[in-house]
Amino acid sequence: MEPAPEQELGDSALHRYLDGEYWRLRNALRGFLGGCPLFPPRYDLNLDEMRALTFERVKFTMGLPLLRRASQEQAEKTKNFVSRSLIIGEVLSTAEMATGVNCGILYWLFGGAVRNLGSPRHVAKWPKPLQEQKYTGMFAMTERGHGSNARGIQTEATLDFSAQEFVIHTPCEDAQKMYIGNATHGNYAAVFAQLTVGGRSEGPHCFIVPIRDESGSLYPGVTVVDRRHKEGLHGVDNGILIFDKVRIPRDNLLDKFGSVGPDGQYRSPIKNKGARFNAMLAALTPSRLAVTFQALGAMKLGLTIAVRYGPSRRQFGPKAQEEVKIIEHQTQTLRLMPHLATILALVFASRYAGGLLDEDIFQGKEPVDSRVLQALLAGLKAYSTWENIRCLQDCREGTGGVGYMMENRISGLKCDTDVFVTFEGDNVVMLQAVAWELLGQHAKQERPLVGLLRSWAESGGDKLGTSFLAFNMDTVSNLTFLLKAVNFRERALQRSLVAQIYYKVVTTKEDFFSAWNSCLHHVTSLALAHIHRVTFEQFSLAVRCCPDCDDQALLMKFCLLYGTKLVFEERAWYLEHKHLTPEASTRMRTQLLDLCDSVKNDALRVTSAFNIPRTFLHAPIAWVTNPLAAWVFYPAPPQPGAGEGARSPRAKPGAKL
Repeated sequence: MEPAPEQELGDSALHRYLDGEYWRLRNALRGFLGGCPLFPPRYDLNLDEMRALTFERVKFTMGLPLLRRASQEQAEKTKNFVSRSLIIGEVLSTAEMATGVNCGILYWLFGGAVRNLGSPRHVAKWPKPLQEQKYTGMFAMTERGHGSNARGIQTEATLDFSAQEFVIHTPCEDAQKMYIGNATHGNYAAVFAQLTVGGRSEGPHCFIVPIRDESGSLYPGVTVVDRRHKEGLHGVDNGILIFDKVRIPRDNLLDKFGSVGPDGQYRSPIKNKGARFNAMLAALTPSRLAVTFQALGAMKLGLTIAVRYGPSRRQFGPKAQEEVKIIEHQTQTLRLMPHLATILALVFASRYAGGLLDEDIFQGKEPVDSRVLQALLAGLKAYSTWENIRCLQDCREGTGGVGYMMENRISGLKCDTDVFVTFEGDNVVMLQAVAWELLGQHAKQERPLVGLLRSWAESGGDKLGTSFLAFNMDTVSNLTFLLKAVNFRERALQRSLVAQIYYKVVTTKEDFFSAWNSCLHHVTSLALAHIHRVTFEQFSLAVRCCPDCDDQALLMKFCLLYGTKLVFEERAWYLEHKHLTPEASTRMRTQLLDLCDSVKNDALRVTSAFNIPRTFLHAPIAWVTNPLAAWVFYPAPPQPGAGEGARSPRAKPGAKL
């Protein structure tokens, strides 16, 4: 199917820089999906009709040569296949979120389990027919009784040596597999279960379990419960899987990290059960970065709609004069512009993470050996999905009553992406993984906290003075000041958390779990400070590397805004630690307001560079008519000179909150 001509995809230098190296891939997929009549949003369908439409959308998408090629690249682990796959996931989710999620279940979760946990014979057997749509897959890890603590799952997989089979069984209600996508029509599931061989538990492993035959009939012993209605993602059919002594061939164990031979003997290159399961989970963590890209797609779409509405809607104004555009109201710019800066920061940080992941995979490194990268992926997933929720809420409020209407997309995006904060790892759990890495727990020491504290003491301590900070009010507008400030916050939080846990465990003899649990607020603060620092640094690096002078100047303003936002939101902490004076804190507030005002006229230019097709926007308040919603308010686009290419004036000092 040829792309529809009305997509009018851009080709500016800014568009190419924001889309990155694979901008042609993005545009090709935007064209195919934007030109397909299946993808315009529908609000007049019941649940079953919505699921049926999503099934057709997925079928169309997975049949595209571009997607087939991507699946083959992933199976062969072609260089940079991760970055290309992540881009595809973002564009799919921007086109239609349920379709993006369903494709992710097939591509990243089921397919990823086979590729990353299976042996070469599994990779040779399963991905190709999945790619050819001869069957569909599911991913079944979460249980009623265990979500984030996947190590505690209770589904059983017991070897029957004489039959050369595993028996998959759900022993209790808490072991039922929950929230499984594709549950009502999937043919196979990648099921995590506790493996028992010869009466000995070997910990959680992953198995390919047949669920339905080609006609759609359930296999004996398999029960599926349709969960029906949810907050969002109505096109994704989530359900419960229950197994009653279901038998599968011995070869259906995905055995990269642990195998059972014909002799009934269990073998693994990793002897420790805990370390073995950590390696399995690490192999699956690219899907966390996929969620970051999906959240980015939703943020870009929602904010583009809100930004387009801003110069079209008028409300209030000077007496006896025309009402002013709502984008001229200070609260509107303060509400939306920091989110636009955050999106840009996450664009470059997520691209950086994808590049690191590609490099590791191409060099044959095991993900479990890249602990710093694992922490980055976990932290970006948590940060981006929380930012997405905040961004879409502000977009909804910033568009008033029309933003509440489904035709204008924002409320639907909110509902569809709310689940991102808990699936693929609860965000608080993700942040604990980040902090764990930052505290040096990866070091093979008997008492790593003690060792870490001792290493600091031996080096004379981590000198966290504030001498490099000049407290005059001009300094806070300097990018170097902002970068040093976020770096200082991360280091100070790391040092104080180690000291707290050391005191609780060593001095007061608390058990480690209780000590850690009593510091969770500190733990999550440290993890977010780390992700803020990495994201800000990647944004500033991208600004310096931008080849177009005008675009570089534009991005620098947004980079300053992002850094100012980070420091301003934590100004109480900086004041407590004497890193800011009250006068400097006041200046930070003024600077935030000035920067928001200075970039408001550039917002249309930046969101246009996101290159979202009109058929993806499909919102009347974003200047895209909708024949299914003729009653909805259709604002006129802004006149030339106030539109997408307009340049903004310099920030004016003296604005007050």
